[in-house]
Amino acid sequence: MTMPISIRPLIAIVLAGAAGLAMAHGNVTPQPVNTGNLPSLGDEVRMENPFREGNELSEYYSEAVKVGESAYAGNCASCHGIRAMSGGLTPDLRELTEWDDEYFITRVRNGTDRGMPSWKKSLDQNAMWAIRTYVESLPKPE
Repeated sequence: MTMPISIRPLIAIVLAGAAGLAMAHGNVTPQPVNTGNLPSLGDEVRMENPFREGNELSEYYSEAVKVGESAYAGNCASCHGIRAMSGGLTPDLRELTEWDDEYFITRVRNGTDRGMPSWKKSLDQNAMWAIRTYVESLPKPE
């Protein structure tokens, strides 16, 4: 079946618009995060999750998981999926390993050119590392 030439540009515009929506996160309203009883990590950005079991602040692991679960639900789940189970348009955060800490904190702080906003003005690193701790506590995808 051949289409009239005038319909082809319309189809191209619709497809381009749909692709743009798939790649954009739209308006994201940061939700406040109560970091509870977590110790302040200060202003110097850490490149390793301090709350991970076996690290310097691992005694706060359980609290970090609780804080991270709430922070993730309010700020991350709309794009990265409930319990970090991505629908395929965004990375599945459960697949990150401990070696990806620097990647994680850099992406969360600075955002990406594919639509993820920068969170450094909205979340402190306590909240960011709590989110990472929560995601690490989830079962890995099979």
